[in-house]
Amino acid sequence: MKVKELIDKHPKIFQDYEGNPGRINWLDLPDGWVTHVDYLCSAIQSYIDSTVYYKDGVEVKCPQVTCTQIKEKFGELRFYYIGGNDIIEGMVEMTTYLCSITCQKCGSMKQANKQVIYGWISIICENCK
Repeated sequence: MKVKELIDKHPKIFQDYEGNPGRINWLDLPDGWVTHVDYLCSAIQSYIDSTVYYKDGVEVKCPQVTCTQIKEKFGELRFYYIGGNDIIEGMVEMTTYLCSITCQKCGSMKQANKQVIYGWISIICENCK
């Protein structure tokens, strides 16, 4: 799966908004992390669509998550969003951890670690190095 397919698969999370011409705020996701982010988005949307709780006798739904930017920075996933709650924050933190041990190029979790490649901090496995 490529980033464009990820965006198209999760239209509620990747909604067009002013300030994101040509969807540029979502295109810096490394190919090796797309699968993790796909699972994240699926889990987020499933949770939002199926979870209802009651606060002071009033039915409350989790606010829809909208991704405002997604990228790699200093070898870490950055998933910026609005909406959600503490459960979704935990999902994002877990995915950030998974990306920190996953090769940005091929998606392998075998021997992937943080390295400086051409002056950039990256998570790269031995095969892609």
